[in-house]
Amino acid sequence: MSTSPFLRIAQLTYVVGMMALAALGTAAGFFDVKQPHLWGVEEDATRPPLTAASLYHETFQRGFVPWFEQHWGMRGYAVKTDNTAVERLFGENRRSQSLVVGEHGVLFSAEDIAYVNRSDGPEATIAAAEKIARVQKKLHGIGKPMVLVLVPSKTSIVRNAVPERWRRKGAFARSDENLYGAFVHTLEANGAKFVDGRAMLGRPALDGKVFARTGRHWRMGPACEIFRAAVDLARPDMPELGDENVDCTQEPWPDAPVEEEDYDLFRLRNVWDERPSDIGVMRLPRKPTPDPPGLGAIPTLLVGSSFTFKFVRILNERDVLHPSLFYYYDRSIVDTKTLAITGKVEPYTPGWRKQTFGKRLFIVTILETFLPVDEENFFEEMETAIDRAETTP
Repeated sequence: MSTSPFLRIAQLTYVVGMMALAALGTAAGFFDVKQPHLWGVEEDATRPPLTAASLYHETFQRGFVPWFEQHWGMRGYAVKTDNTAVERLFGENRRSQSLVVGEHGVLFSAEDIAYVNRSDGPEATIAAAEKIARVQKKLHGIGKPMVLVLVPSKTSIVRNAVPERWRRKGAFARSDENLYGAFVHTLEANGAKFVDGRAMLGRPALDGKVFARTGRHWRMGPACEIFRAAVDLARPDMPELGDENVDCTQEPWPDAPVEEEDYDLFRLRNVWDERPSDIGVMRLPRKPTPDPPGLGAIPTLLVGSSFTFKFVRILNERDVLHPSLFYYYDRSIVDTKTLAITGKVEPYTPGWRKQTFGKRLFIVTILETFLPVDEENFFEEMETAIDRAETTP
């Protein structure tokens, strides 16, 4: 079958163009051409050693390709251009990215989309909630109040923005009953003290009050309201908390940096779009420490995921519940004053007992998306230490 001259010219032009682009990118890599920043976590590829054995067994080839792709001189321009073209043409992002473009420009984490489509039964979640309630009672028995905070998934609050093509038939929203519902009902049945963030914040559709359309994490205002509810829940067991409330008054932050959490999913798109100007980032203005300090002198341990960083900021900007530590995913120890990682959580060691049981109040956040496993290691460690009577700081 003959090929038209026009098609042959087009094919040749494409091949030559791609070769020229590849050569240009390779040359740019040698001359350290400045690239646009790409957001997201990526495992760093190491350049493999070139030996006769690595060539023969093809280990060099397999290792060189990912290294070359990361260090190709035009990579930043190519990735952002490709992502922008895919969104413009198809209204969605590359499947390799960890986000989903929803209705009305609302962005979702792929993990939150997966959560709302889960079809697993309630058994594991019920068992987890029973254990949490049991651990809470044991901690209360040694004079350590623990308040549990359930943080809502974005797909639970902004449900109507989930695209139809991302709604799994027969499973969409079953997590409302089998995961969220089972968790809350079991905690209630076992007399646990907890703040149900999903119930408190409701479902305000697309108004952006709880989640910015460009962000995965909850916004400062709602997070502060939930934090205040957590403190109120601890008051009956902690007379030293007094009756002072956490001030959640906010102020606009018109020059908020793109690194703010309200833009975290926007950043991951890695497109050429300018940062949207209609998000309306808010913050808590710093206020002078009251005299007497009131809520200030309460040694506190925070445990949870990245959503807990909002609580850390509230501690600092309102100067409450200090001295405190944050066990980030119960793995890293974060100093809440400096936000520096000061070490690893090492259960059952003398240092761990001092850091953990030297605190007066425990605030543990559970992200709905990660039910039933979120912070399960922490609850296991608490129960084990209490049962062994190893709780002396």
